Amino acid sequence: MKILNTVKYYFPSLGGMESVVQNIIEGLISESNDFKFVVFSNSHFQSLKTTYEIKSQVTIIKEKTPFLFKSQPLNFWYPSLRKLLLESDIVYHHFPFPNLEFALLCNLNLLKKKKLIITWHANVENTRWRILRKIYFPIIRKLLSVAHTIVVTSPQLLEYSEILNDFKEKVVVIPLSHNINHLPKIVPKSFPDNHCFKLLFVGKLREYKGLSFLLDAIKDLNVELVIVGSGENKKKLLNQISLLGISHKVIMYENVSNFDLDKIYKTSDLFVLPSINEAEAFGIVQLEAMSYGLPVINTNLRSGVPFVSLDGITGLTVPPAKSIDLKNAILLIISNKSLYEGFSQNCLIRSEIFSKKNMIKEYLFLFSKLFHKKI
Repeated sequence: MKILNTVKYYFPSLGGMESVVQNIIEGLISESNDFKFVVFSNSHFQSLKTTYEIKSQVTIIKEKTPFLFKSQPLNFWYPSLRKLLLESDIVYHHFPFPNLEFALLCNLNLLKKKKLIITWHANVENTRWRILRKIYFPIIRKLLSVAHTIVVTSPQLLEYSEILNDFKEKVVVIPLSHNINHLPKIVPKSFPDNHCFKLLFVGKLREYKGLSFLLDAIKDLNVELVIVGSGENKKKLLNQISLLGISHKVIMYENVSNFDLDKIYKTSDLFVLPSINEAEAFGIVQLEAMSYGLPVINTNLRSGVPFVSLDGITGLTVPPAKSIDLKNAILLIISNKSLYEGFSQNCLIRSEIFSKKNMIKEYLFLFSKLFHKKI
């Protein structure tokens, strides 16, 4: 079974969508020898060269990226795509990325002969791509019309999408996963009454992540904040940290190894995901934090974010873009021992639901249905 994965970026580019594709591929290969994968993506840095790499059952092709604009690769011609489509049994596209969707549309007649699966990672009505809706939405609808299956990562994506509801008979829900491989096994957190609370954020430093609101929220709190990530907003955030006079309580890291990130999670007390719009479609970092027993403060977006960490069970959910609500949520958790420890215990329990094993089981079932074959 030859499966072509089309996605904006792939490893070693670090991001939610990239890790999803990698987890699915590695998980399916570990379960079955029936799969051959090709990953077709952009180079995650500006490059005029297309690269090829073969790893066991996976061929990775990264198309040249002649231009980058606000971290987005600009490439309007994918010369390798048609040949790859011809050679594939399944085309598995990770949405949204307009450049690739337009390229797929140019090969629509060929796509109709394949089994097309689309994982819908975000509702474009609520992302930066909405400014292109007049030309972009017809492309999306045409691709959805020829898709065999549309995968959403949370029920909320279907509920709040004006586009998907026209194709809901094709939609299945397969939540994202994280790797639970902590040794020794993580136990619930004890209330950290011997030091000030250590808050943690992990993710890209982009506007929609809402970090400016988190920085404003902690300016008068006796807490420390560790920020792990890189992105175009780094300089702006550093300026804000300086203006607020909180340099002594904020530490920023980038290019952190998995070993060091593990240590950071283990020494943190509370995870905050302050995203301000639905460009944050799921927030897989919440799962990572919850698997370490870290209570989570997230925002009430019309996406999968509040589906992952549940308000009042694994943490608190607050309105987006509201520093005062973030501040009050932090204060409530850091001043209540029983609440904190209850959240931590519930985080470990809920994170098990989103295991990689469960996700791969769902994809095995999906692919077996496509080929009427028991895998």
